[in-house]
Amino acid sequence: MKKNEILNKSLELFAGKGYFGTHMDDIAKAVGIKKASLYSHYSGKESIFTAIFNDILEDYSSFIDNLTAYSEELNCLEKLVSIFSGYLNNCKNNNKMVFWDRYYYYPPEYLKDYILQKTYEIEMLFINKITNIIEHGIKNGNIRNVPANDVALSFYYMMIGFSMTVKFYDEKDIEKDIVKCTTVFLDGIRN
Repeated sequence: MKKNEILNKSLELFAGKGYFGTHMDDIAKAVGIKKASLYSHYSGKESIFTAIFNDILEDYSSFIDNLTAYSEELNCLEKLVSIFSGYLNNCKNNNKMVFWDRYYYYPPEYLKDYILQKTYEIEMLFINKITNIIEHGIKNGNIRNVPANDVALSFYYMMIGFSMTVKFYDEKDIEKDIVKCTTVFLDGIRN
């Protein structure tokens, strides 16, 4: 239980104060334990940070699997809208995504290559799952015959670009813009 609390409080601190602005004293105080007690769970700030990042990767991978899971209730176009909306909703008020965004662009040097590599791997996983949905749509005749991977890549980057703005929008505006973006995009690939 204490390990989870340490990770949760550390996540908040790292997301809000940054890697160099967060100290073991801050973490101990936020958790309500002595600094020395932290060392019985983690060897230092680096190991806490790495554990948080790996936890985020695991959660995000499960999120992608669930988000892109096949559904007989939705055709592929509806599934793409569902993915787009689900992804953006996951980005709103999510400290894990704030953490990941921050440290993708400004990683601690000791973990830079690891963060970049793992981010690339999970991006490719997500794009491949979207590609499979588009290929299914092409086979079913819902999507015109276009290079599925190119469409998936475009869809993914549209989604990523939109996600960078969700913290600045009102909930109603986001939903309206999701409809506008997905409608224009899907009209371009619809058969």
